Amino acid sequence: MENRYDIIIIGAGSTGVPLAYFLAREGVKVLVIEKEKSPGQGSNKAAIGGIRATHSNPAKIVVGLKSIEIFKNWEMETGDNIEWYQGGYSFVTYRKSDEESLRELVRFQKNYGLNIDFLNRNELLEKIPSLNPYGLRGGTYSPEDGSASPLLAVNSFYRHAVQYGATFLFDAEVTGFIKTRHRIIEVKTTKGNFRGDIFVNAAGAHASQIASMAGLSIPVNPDSHEAGVTEPVKRFFDPMIVDIRPQKGSKNFYFYQHKT
Repeated sequence: MENRYDIIIIGAGSTGVPLAYFLAREGVKVLVIEKEKSPGQGSNKAAIGGIRATHSNPAKIVVGLKSIEIFKNWEMETGDNIEWYQGGYSFVTYRKSDEESLRELVRFQKNYGLNIDFLNRNELLEKIPSLNPYGLRGGTYSPEDGSASPLLAVNSFYRHAVQYGATFLFDAEVTGFIKTRHRIIEVKTTKGNFRGDIFVNAAGAHASQIASMAGLSIPVNPDSHEAGVTEPVKRFFDPMIVDIRPQKGSKNFYFYQHKT
C-alpha cells in the first residue's frame, strides 16, 4: 500500500465516502482512513436517512439543494437502488411563537431558491390528514426534500469510489499527526503513517478528538437522538414530520415512513 496521497480523509461515513467518490472521479489520489471494519459503521448507521435543504444557514441550504439533486438522480446514473423517496418535509407548529419564527424562516429560505411554503392549518391537514388537528396552527411544507437508506447510500458511494481509484484503509485508528511549520504533512495510524497534501477531518461525532491531535479545538459535540422503528404499515403520510415543541427530556420529535 502506498503512503503518499493528494488528499487524506479521516472517516468513512456520510461525509467522507461521498467526498472520496467525487475526488476520485476527478482523478485525485485519495485515501480514506476508518477505524471501523467497513464504511458507514459510525454515526451513519444510526441515522434515519432524512435529506433536506430546509436549513437556516445559507451554506447548508446550497449544499442541501445539491445533495438532493445527487440523491434524486443516483439510481438513474449508477443503477444502485438507495431507496430514495421524495416525500418532502414538514415542520409543524402548535404555538404562535413557533408559527412566527417559521413564517420568517420560510421567507428567508425562498430567497435561496427553496421550494417551500408555510401552510395554514386546513392546508396542512389536506397534505397530511393524519396530523393531530387540536391546536394545530400550520407548518412548513417542502416537497422536494426526501429520504434514503444511509447504509445503502454510503456503500453505493463506497463501491463507486473504489472503482474510480480511491483507497480505503479500514480497522485503522488515527493516533496523531506530524507537522512542519504549522502544517500537517503526515497522519499516524495503527497501520502505519501516510503523507498527504490536504487532510480532511470527516470523523463526525469524533471530529473534535481528531482535531485535538493536531492541536486544534473545534466545537463539535455529539447530539444524542433516539429512534423507534415499527413493523411495516400501509403508507398514511409522505413527508418527514418534525414537531418542534420541546417536551420533557426532548427538544423535539420527528417521524417518517420508510420507502419500503
